[in-house]
Amino acid sequence: MRLFDGERALVGNATAKRRKEFTETRLLAHEALRRIGHDGPILKGSDGEPLWPSGIVGSLSHCPSLCVAAVASAERIRAVGVDVDDSDGLSDGIMRFVFSSEELAPLRMASSVERRAAFCAKEAASKALYALDGTGDFRKVSVSLKADGTFAAVRRDVALRGQWRFYDRLVSAMVAVPSETV
Repeated sequence: MRLFDGERALVGNATAKRRKEFTETRLLAHEALRRIGHDGPILKGSDGEPLWPSGIVGSLSHCPSLCVAAVASAERIRAVGVDVDDSDGLSDGIMRFVFSSEELAPLRMASSVERRAAFCAKEAASKALYALDGTGDFRKVSVSLKADGTFAAVRRDVALRGQWRFYDRLVSAMVAVPSETV
């Protein structure tokens, strides 16, 4: 499997690390697309978002230890968002930048894993919201984790539900918006 010419051009001047993550994530997405009977280049929009082939929704994420891609037919799913993280934790500065004061209060007593899961949930929800209406600013999305591995993400006009998981050092979150909702 290889990238399309237009995809390679997107990372022609990038660092080796960035080219590797970009390539691995796009190749996973192409494999997923082929499994549902589609393919085509996944270019980038004006905000850096992936531009999926017609009739497809999807989301990409990567961290140093894992690349992920989720794709679906737009007939069944309106939007999808995924995020993964394998960092050691989030600094106080990042926490204050990403989370509102209302979100920070319960997160201050949460474990490092739960804080990273909340971060991933906010990223995944923001990606799905951006796919819905082009406005996915994570600072305008409020998230709350549940102990059962689910989360709620709310932006004033939309409420989403997703799932989060923790595996060893890796934290992931995903949200899919079925076509009949929102």
